[in-house]
Amino acid sequence: MNRLTRIAEAIAATALAAIFIVFLLQIFTRYSGKLSQWMPVENLSLWMSEIEPLRWTVYLISLLWVWLIFLGCSFVVRERDHVAFDILYQAAPPRLRKIMTILGAIILIAVMLISLPATWEAIMANRLMELKKLQTLRLPITGDKIAIKWLFFPYLVLMAILIIRSCSRIFLELRTNNQNTEVEET
Repeated sequence: MNRLTRIAEAIAATALAAIFIVFLLQIFTRYSGKLSQWMPVENLSLWMSEIEPLRWTVYLISLLWVWLIFLGCSFVVRERDHVAFDILYQAAPPRLRKIMTILGAIILIAVMLISLPATWEAIMANRLMELKKLQTLRLPITGDKIAIKWLFFPYLVLMAILIIRSCSRIFLELRTNNQNTEVEET
């Protein structure tokens, strides 16, 4: 899991860098026409005045942001880094904490497994999601518009990773006699 976390961190960092670069490109193309009148070099001024704003940047930023958030929550963010309302959990004795941890993981697995088929149907098997396309964002090689289902696909990845992490959590809790859980460790 550590190797997957490192790969996910690299992907998240790359996505964040891409968002930043595309955002700067969007700003430049949007305001270059207005800035062109102050350029001292005539050829540069003429070139900048002819630049039109890029419409696809907003869609690419949105797509990358959704992927960044769900992959980040799946792999990069540790459980103890998530917001937790754990007043009752912290007040419980260590043995009860272990039971609460296992029970919480079982409930999470059950909810994810119950909702997974409907979510898959809504995102991947829905013909409308295939027909609906991101308007200005295209695949670089083929030039085809990107189906909107790929904007929502990271949620399926998040669900799968949550199931795997929860199973791993149960396995670790049952295997170890350590009374401290991951949430408590610093």
